[in-house]
Formats: sequence, structure tokens, C-alpha cells
Amino acid sequence: MATKPSSSPGLLKLKEQLTCPVCLDHYTNPKTLPCHHSFCEHCLEGLPLDEKNETYYLSCPTCRHCTELPEEGAGAFPVAFHLNNLKEIYSTMEKTATLPNPQEATCSDHGKPLELFCETCNTVICVSCSVRNHKHHEYDLITDSYSKHCQKLRECLLPVERKKEALKKVLSALAEREGEIRERGEGVLEEIHEMVDEMIAVLRESERKLAEQAKRVTDDKLKV
Repeated sequence: MATKPSSSPGLLKLKEQLTCPVCLDHYTNPKTLPCHHSFCEHCLEGLPLDEKNETYYLSCPTCRHCTELPEEGAGAFPVAFHLNNLKEIYSTMEKTATLPNPQEATCSDHGKPLELFCETCNTVICVSCSVRNHKHHEYDLITDSYSKHCQKLRECLLPVERKKEALKKVLSALAEREGEIRERGEGVLEEIHEMVDEMIAVLRESERKLAEQAKRVTDDKLKV
């Protein structure tokens, strides 16, 4: 029987990596921001912008990092080549994962079992196809091809997972640092309020003493 792509852990993992967090669909022309998070170009173009001194900035939807928008627009951000490579791998694995058993699927041209996968044409073929229409092409058994692409997928995902973990640590450190700064800022504000209250109290006391002194001087002059 055919294996649904959604039932394959490898494909599920890969599909998650290929889903844009903004549109929740597969990446389209993915671009990478300086914070290393990637989004579709059209998703970046739809983000709200902040203008400061005639310069536009956008906030990363994932980490909220503020990034200056290039004059050429979102299309000028670096291309996420690793995601494009993963998209190609996903497309190939999806085709092989949805294939019926070789005994059930036959070639429409030769009537023989579809048991080979042509890497050159990215399609399934039979033995007769391999010596006719796909001669000199690179092909392999479907099962071997699937295993090979799974291994390639794991190799591609490894640096992505490492970068993801590194980013988590950076974001955690930034959040902790932000908390410390906020706490310190609140402490400084409290000190300022206390200082102002003390100064006001001193001024009011001085005002009271000066008023009393002025009253005494006035009273003394009136007595004379």
C-alpha cells in the first residue's frame, strides 16, 4: 500500500522546517534576516514598517529583532539557500514516499513494475525505461533512493537544528538581559522619585523657615 507523506516522521520534520511562520505555508522565495530567521519574501513585504530619520525598519515576527529595510526592499535580503535545498529534498522524498509497492505499480509505457527512481528526471521508472528513455541517467532502486534522501535530509537538518538551538540560547540570554535592564531601570526610577521627594521636602522646609523669618522681620518693623 502507499505510504502517506504525513505518516513519515522524516517528512513531518522536514515539512515543519519548510513552513513559513507568517503565512504557515511552504516557503516561497525564502529570505534570511540578520537575526537568522527566514520568511517568504512576500511575507516580509507585508510586514508593518517603522520610520526613523527617513529610514524604514521591520521587526522580525519570531524574535522581534529590529532590522533596517534595504533601499531595494525585502528582495535585497540574502536568499535562504539551505531552505531551497530542503524544498528540493522534500519534493523528491514526497514522491517516493507516496509510491505504491513496486509489485502494485506498473509502467504505463512498458507494463513493468516501477521499481527504480531516476535522480536525473526526478521520477519513477521501470527497468525498460532505464535502458531506453532514461539511458545514461542516474537512477537507483526506489527503496535505496529513499534511504539516500533520508540520510541527505538528516545531514541538511543537523546544522539547522544546531543553529536553532544556538538561537534559542541567544534569545534566552537576551530575554534575561532585558529583564535585568528593566529591573535596573525600575530601580533607578524609584531612586529618582525618592530623591525628588526629598528635595521637595527640603525646599518646603526652607520655604517655611523663610516665611517665618520674613514674618518676624515684618512684625518687628511694625512695632517700631
